[in-house]
Amino acid sequence: MSERDEYLLRGGTEGDAELVVARASLARRQTELVAALVAGGPVPDGFDPEQVRIQAQGLAAKRRDTVARVAPELAAILGEAYAPLFRRYAEQHRQSGGYLADARAFAEWTLAAEPATPWRGAISGWLRPADGRPARRRFGRRTTSPGH
Repeated sequence: MSERDEYLLRGGTEGDAELVVARASLARRQTELVAALVAGGPVPDGFDPEQVRIQAQGLAAKRRDTVARVAPELAAILGEAYAPLFRRYAEQHRQSGGYLADARAFAEWTLAAEPATPWRGAISGWLRPADGRPARRRFGRRTTSPGH
């Protein structure tokens, strides 16, 4: 039993102890499953590896698509290279912060990962625009569909 579990057990009854241990075990298993889903961790015992792989792909696609909605200029600059590049980035980098932070980190990563590309200047300009406004200020939410 871990020190944390022992700390939680002090002062409780035996029934409370079993509940604390069960909760700690569940928390560890949940952490392992989340790591498998979003961080490339091993699939925990008792889970179907194929189903975990499918769900992990779905979560990665959701992350990619959300970053593209938050930073449409970035996806437009990269064009067809966006999805495969984002997949490589996501396999190496867990998301920390919000989607805008993820978009900026992805853009920085593309500059390092793909130094000899035709879109390098556009990515650099997107990250550090000439007008000096940070990327966050340039993002706006669409209230209508394009062309309306």
